[in-house]
Amino acid sequence: MSGEPKRASLLIVGSGPAAIAAAVTFARYADPSEQCLVLDEMSTSGGQIWRSGSTNGLAKYWLDGMSLPNIHRKQGQVLDVLPQKPGVVFQSPNGETQICLGNDLVLATGARERWIPFPGWTLPGVVGMGGLQAMIKTGLCVANKRVVIAGSGPLMYPVARSVQKAKGKLLLLAEQASFAKLANFTAHLPAYPEKAFEALGYLAKLWKVSSPVGTWVQQAGGEGRLEWVQMTNGKKSWRMECDYLATGCHLIPNIDLARMAGCTIEKDRVKVDSLGQTSRSHLYAIGECTGVGGAERAIAQGIVAGLAAAGQRELSHHQSAALPRWERFVQLLDATFSPRSELLDQIREDTIVCRCEDIPHGKIKPMSCWREAKLQTRLGMGPCQGKVCGPAAKALYGFEPDFPRPPFQPLSAQALFQMYQSENQES
Repeated sequence: MSGEPKRASLLIVGSGPAAIAAAVTFARYADPSEQCLVLDEMSTSGGQIWRSGSTNGLAKYWLDGMSLPNIHRKQGQVLDVLPQKPGVVFQSPNGETQICLGNDLVLATGARERWIPFPGWTLPGVVGMGGLQAMIKTGLCVANKRVVIAGSGPLMYPVARSVQKAKGKLLLLAEQASFAKLANFTAHLPAYPEKAFEALGYLAKLWKVSSPVGTWVQQAGGEGRLEWVQMTNGKKSWRMECDYLATGCHLIPNIDLARMAGCTIEKDRVKVDSLGQTSRSHLYAIGECTGVGGAERAIAQGIVAGLAAAGQRELSHHQSAALPRWERFVQLLDATFSPRSELLDQIREDTIVCRCEDIPHGKIKPMSCWREAKLQTRLGMGPCQGKVCGPAAKALYGFEPDFPRPPFQPLSAQALFQMYQSENQES
């Protein structure tokens, strides 16, 4: 355990587009003596969207800015948020636990995939869309592998392009949202020309791929591994042989750290004001944890929060004028890609809901709330700590997960002792 807290003027948790924009903006507008410390579990900056580095000019501009001399980065895991001060308990990869403090704390914790369980979803070969993209970027060979992408949300299209570039055989790109919802989404897209051009770019590359709408996965099957997937459009069903199924129903904000910090949560995302300030003083939240809206929105929020933390309040207010437009885009995405009711109705009694503890739907269904299900069945007590089954249980049963408790990552007994010793010393 490191005895002295690590201090910086600005402390940022996360290193995706929002975090990078906040760090670089702060570094450019704050006094040169003021330092910014970025904490993230990944070894490189960029988050999921820029995992493989500078994919375009926008990414290169911001990633290059991370080399500014008053930006420092530490790899590891945030274990807890301090209740009284803008700070966190942090553990480096070598197991060292340390308090990190800032004059301001920015949470840029991103989002994760939302799973709606279906029969066969736990088979090897069934993966999240973002998971497949991450595996391809880090070396998974899908050349000549038969891939079906079926789910919901804009993430489907960059994942499909990743499969194409990796020489995979993309058999199907199925969106569960109805034609009416997608038509409404398309009608509003001209208000976001950067998104419209992005969508056209993907369509130009993917036009040969079968892309039905109002179509979803009914079940997956195979002997010990995925061999086939059964699709349906509500009127007819058909089977397709495949090697990988990438699925997921849009994204959901990661709000556990913000909840633990005492920030107000509204509509399953962190509530912030026009400058990204949460309900807790000197604590900002930016990016997907405040609503899923894409890299452009995340960057815009990061710029605003970075300016505010640098003391440039007038300029920050000026930049925040662009944010209401992106808030409307968040609402449009949520309305378009919310799971259809049929996805919730097709689950069977023996369908696994909590894959960490192998708990089927039939055992959870009689429970009245998350706490009862947790006590009676161990729902949410596995390694993922409810990150996968929590949103599924909310969609299926209306369960609200328990209030999060530290540590947020699995720890050894020694590391747990060090964590609380660090907090007690600081308090």
